[in-house]
Amino acid sequence: MTSNPTHGLDALVSGARLLTRKELRPFIIVPLLINLVLFIGLTALMLSQISGLADYLSSLLSHTPVNTENMSWWRAIMAKGAAWAADAFQWLAWLIAIAVVLLFLFVYGYAFGIITNIIAAPFNGFLAEKVEELLTGHAPPSEPIHSMIWRTVGRELRKLMYFLGWGIVILVIAMLTSWTVFIPAVLGGLWGAWCMAIQYVDYPLDNHQRPFSELKNVLRRRKFTSLGFGGAVMLAKMVPVLNIFVMPAAVAGGTVLWVERLRKEGDPGAGLPSRQELQ
Repeated sequence: MTSNPTHGLDALVSGARLLTRKELRPFIIVPLLINLVLFIGLTALMLSQISGLADYLSSLLSHTPVNTENMSWWRAIMAKGAAWAADAFQWLAWLIAIAVVLLFLFVYGYAFGIITNIIAAPFNGFLAEKVEELLTGHAPPSEPIHSMIWRTVGRELRKLMYFLGWGIVILVIAMLTSWTVFIPAVLGGLWGAWCMAIQYVDYPLDNHQRPFSELKNVLRRRKFTSLGFGGAVMLAKMVPVLNIFVMPAAVAGGTVLWVERLRKEGDPGAGLPSRQELQ
């Protein structure tokens, strides 16, 4: 079977379509509600910091020092540093401003993703289980609910450590090659796509209690397919409001990808129904 990015995109679209099936609706509502509550909460927190960010950018671009008397220590340091940088390197002012805005949005999006993934992990596990049962007619091995909750949350923390560890390495490489612009952009995009593939294809493997190392090997076997899926999820998560609904579609899509493209022949569930029969 060939590795093709369009296969990954097709899996995400198929996962989104499966969410309309009435058998899956009970397992979609809770993750959506979690996403919605956290989206509102984190967005409110972000908006509460907008005024400070606006003051910082204003001082950076206008070269007018901002009053730091009522600022916290870290905001005061940033404002003074920005004023010095603007005076010494005027041509860098706009680049610094853009970098600050992107960093602000990155922290917002990353925090949203981490919190929702940890809290929603057990529900996403249930959703992946039901999608696999719908696709193959076979459910993963059953286990007590409390065991599944602890296992899925632990798995999320394992993935988080993987993301942070390699993320630091990727960041250092991006900084060392920042003069090229192209290399950090490509490297960041590929890393983001890989992380999304790891995150959402993991649920069906975790339901079968497959080790994390096997997940990485599975994705490497069809690396272009995996990156196509992860890239599509990553782009969808960048769209405000749409990112609330991406998670269940990505969980279902990751399960479709595992069942139809990534799983080795001979695994349980061979002889799958056609997609037309499921729609």
